[in-house]
Amino acid sequence: MKPSKKGLVKGIQVCLLKDEEAYYSGYAGNPVVIIPKLTIGIIGATDVPYVCPMKDRGENLKRGDYFVCVDFVVPNKFAGNPIHKNNTWRCGVNPKNLKIVIDSTP
Repeated sequence: MKPSKKGLVKGIQVCLLKDEEAYYSGYAGNPVVIIPKLTIGIIGATDVPYVCPMKDRGENLKRGDYFVCVDFVVPNKFAGNPIHKNNTWRCGVNPKNLKIVIDSTP
């Protein structure tokens, strides 16, 4: 698999360097889900382009030109109908806010 512009690859473990709000958090009956700093997740997609340019919001352009989707398992917080027990939540994260987790198991 080809690495992203920052060397990130789908399927690797990463750690958040700041809190991130999950997609659909608080939307349509879903609970509010904030993934805390230092939580480990799995990259689901890399090099995802931003849809809305930052200059349209009056902000500076220091965020980069793409983000990374990261999946996190959040025990007992279910997306959609709880009967399906979907407790995987996805966040769009600026690559500068991620650290690759090195597996130290033998």
